[in-house]
Amino acid sequence: MADDLSMTAGEYVLGTLDVAEQRAFARRLMTDPGAVALVADWQQRLAPLLLTAPDAVVPADMWSRIDMATRPAANDNQPVWRWKIATVAAALLAVVTSGLALRPRPAPPAPIIAQAPQGFAQQIAALSSEGGSPALLVTYDAGSGRMRVVPVNVSPRPGHSLELWVIAGKAAPKSIGLMPKEGAAALSHMKVDPALDTTIAVSVEPIGGSPTGAPTGPVVYSGKMIALSKS
Repeated sequence: MADDLSMTAGEYVLGTLDVAEQRAFARRLMTDPGAVALVADWQQRLAPLLLTAPDAVVPADMWSRIDMATRPAANDNQPVWRWKIATVAAALLAVVTSGLALRPRPAPPAPIIAQAPQGFAQQIAALSSEGGSPALLVTYDAGSGRMRVVPVNVSPRPGHSLELWVIAGKAAPKSIGLMPKEGAAALSHMKVDPALDTTIAVSVEPIGGSPTGAPTGPVVYSGKMIALSKS
């Protein structure tokens, strides 16, 4: 099952899921830190391919040729995952040869996520310590400006506060509040530009937060914001 989830996360990043599958997986990202971590891992692994791939004109029949090459025969009784692997492999080939990394397929014209109603998380992040499993799950809705930070596996810090910071691109860390002792943190009037490489981080501070307006203690968790909708 873990391999199936990783495969779906890879297809989600490549844009090869159909509309219904994409919508279902986006819902799963709202509540499953493991799925978020897999998406982040796929993005990190695939992004360098875009930087190394030369510019090229994509043949008009590219996707139809891939579909024909990966479509199972009528009498093929092999498990579904075998042709899914072929689909991902073909998409990866398209990435390397034509610079299509992280772009959705031409059909459908617009991902369903882009038409999500207000209140649907458009960006998400899994915060973790270096090399650790996700400790907090962050969801953000640009329409309402609301951000929610849900603890998943946070180590207690007696006598200290955990302070949240947003780092937009190369800007200095900006405090966005303290984590409550129990439960999730709900933040309003937030602005996160999806065009920037935004990181959410958590530092250990004195009770009540940093006295300087910048992190004074160790940063124990951090994670990149991932855009769920394509613009």
